[in-house]
Amino acid sequence: LFHSAGGMAAPDAVKELPLALALSGPAAGVVAAAAVARELGLEKVVSFDMGGTTTDVCLIAEGAAEVSNERLLGGRPVRQPMVALETIGAGGGSVAITEAGAIRVGPESAGAEPGPACYGLGGARPTVSDANLVLGYLRPGNVLGGRVTLEEGAAGRVLGELATGFGIDAGEAALGIYRVANASMARALRRVTVERGIDARECTLLAFGGAGPMHAVQLARLSGIGRVVVPRFSSVFSALGCLSAELSYARQQSIGMPSGDWDGERLGALRDGLLDDLRAPLVRAGHDARALCVDDVAAVRYAGQSYAVEIPYQPPADPARLDGDFKARHADLYGFATDDAWELQSIRLRVSAPPTARLDQLPRPTEPSLAEPSLAEPSLAEPGATLPAIFEGHGTMPTPRFGRGELGAGQRIQGPAIIEDDFSTIVLDPGATASIGAHGHLEIDVGEPR
Repeated sequence: LFHSAGGMAAPDAVKELPLALALSGPAAGVVAAAAVARELGLEKVVSFDMGGTTTDVCLIAEGAAEVSNERLLGGRPVRQPMVALETIGAGGGSVAITEAGAIRVGPESAGAEPGPACYGLGGARPTVSDANLVLGYLRPGNVLGGRVTLEEGAAGRVLGELATGFGIDAGEAALGIYRVANASMARALRRVTVERGIDARECTLLAFGGAGPMHAVQLARLSGIGRVVVPRFSSVFSALGCLSAELSYARQQSIGMPSGDWDGERLGALRDGLLDDLRAPLVRAGHDARALCVDDVAAVRYAGQSYAVEIPYQPPADPARLDGDFKARHADLYGFATDDAWELQSIRLRVSAPPTARLDQLPRPTEPSLAEPSLAEPSLAEPGATLPAIFEGHGTMPTPRFGRGELGAGQRIQGPAIIEDDFSTIVLDPGATASIGAHGHLEIDVGEPR
């Protein structure tokens, strides 16, 4: 079973701590995103997972997802290791309403049934998916999963009802919903970057989920990010994360040790006890104890602070080294550090075994169009259709639509354009440029609005 700290665990172990499964689905998508970050050699990545009900973003630094011991679930604090996801109620099914003379999107969702009005299953309220269809990003009449046909008329009708109250047309209302949803997601992205001492301009946005690639370019521009990657199999990324995850166990131990009263022997004994407990299920599963990977993290705070700063360390813990690392990280996060006394609040250990499968071992695309680019003989795909789409600041524009699997080696697609495959719809706003990378991932330079 996949747990929310970003790894697999035996069912017997999860039975003892069922809360470990909370947020495990979104966490699995982050693990797959981290694998792509390592594959592409990206130092700082923000994973952007937009599905039907929520959007989940997470910081990935040097190929590893951030893990936190303090999360809120349903407004309640949970103190256990979990991938540090920032989750908001913004997805394809998020309902748009009028509130205080403005449009609000989410957190209420239309769900799968009846779903958005454009599904034709009885939905009677406008959603983000309806807006994307009216804007021309989704293809009218397209059949989803072999059973749901996108009905542009139904989407236009519910958006028209919303638009009437503002004295605008359905297209303008759709653009307003799109803009509000993007602004909400940009706030979530700032919480995992700027509020944690990370310059978003140094990051790559890795977009997946059913709706993520439609919003990725605009979200990147709002956040000052210059590059977007849409991976292969982008709508089944959580499943791929489970395939590529390590078998791992993590646990934290409260310490409460002041810097002025350091007890290295006590700390070492507590850590060794944790290590023995975490190694045991992996050894029982047949793994060599000598081949296991052990990661140590110290949670350190100034005396009187409510929240701790997490610092990786190598045991045995050196208080002088912790002092320097803690102050440097505190300055990165909050802009200052002092010489005041601090305390080691807790330690966290993670013990892991190699995964049984890795993303880089999955079958590679065999189509010539996804092979290494050939500069000598570029193969250029033609758009399958050109249909109108609405873009902010540009109005309605004729927009070519390409099949992702048909893109030629070395071909670059200039926005406005829409790229479709069986997994996702990628919207290239005017000024953006996309190309297929050597690993089969779609890489986008978001450029500047024109």
